[in-house]
Amino acid sequence: MRVLHFVLAIVAVSLSIYNGVSIAARTALKSDSKDYIALRGNIANAETDSEERKGGVGGGRGGRGGRGGRGGGQGRVYRPVAGGHGGLEEEKVVDLPPGVHVGPVFGGPHGGHYTDLALVKSGQKVLSINLRAGERVDAIYLTILNPSGEETILFHGGHGGTLKTPLVLGKGEYITGMEAHEGKHNKRTRIQYVKFITNLGNSIEGGTQTKNIGTDTAPNGCQLGGFVGRSGNELGQVSAIWTSIQPAA
Repeated sequence: MRVLHFVLAIVAVSLSIYNGVSIAARTALKSDSKDYIALRGNIANAETDSEERKGGVGGGRGGRGGRGGRGGGQGRVYRPVAGGHGGLEEEKVVDLPPGVHVGPVFGGPHGGHYTDLALVKSGQKVLSINLRAGERVDAIYLTILNPSGEETILFHGGHGGTLKTPLVLGKGEYITGMEAHEGKHNKRTRIQYVKFITNLGNSIEGGTQTKNIGTDTAPNGCQLGGFVGRSGNELGQVSAIWTSIQPAA
């Protein structure tokens, strides 16, 4: 009889432990289920936001030579960053000032990153543009006068090549178009040739033309205001920053 009582006691304890574990397990699963639903919702929201950035922000990847979309009037730009040549490696969404747009990217992913976004403003005036170039484009100079009357030279690239005669803009003259040619040098994609054209038909160019040609044109009411890209001793990558001719609110 004592043995029977002992066995029954063990069975009762086992059932109690089993029920406790089962209840605990069910509680944990229920909690995990809630967390999973919440997490899945967060992931869905993130994916939706990502797709909105890809499709609705900055115009996507652009056309030929257009590895980065124009920000348009939405004040944002979506472009590939380091290593993104020929395919998107990373998303980067940048808030742009009013009246500022960024065009497609030309060139390769080599060299240090540069940007004039913190310096340009709508309503600024471009005084002149100049180049250093030989077989390839070595550097770009853009002299601007901001609405406060401060003059700034935006310089990107190196000091090789030949310094061209600057294109000085007259009254009512704006740079409204650019053409860039890509090419390989030491297995790296560089800007081999570039040309800038004004609304009055004047232009400046330098480098060696290739078959890999990209073009960009200022949005209505805008002009060339600065650049974004990559450079070292030469110009490796360039994208136009277009600014509205009239100050934007």
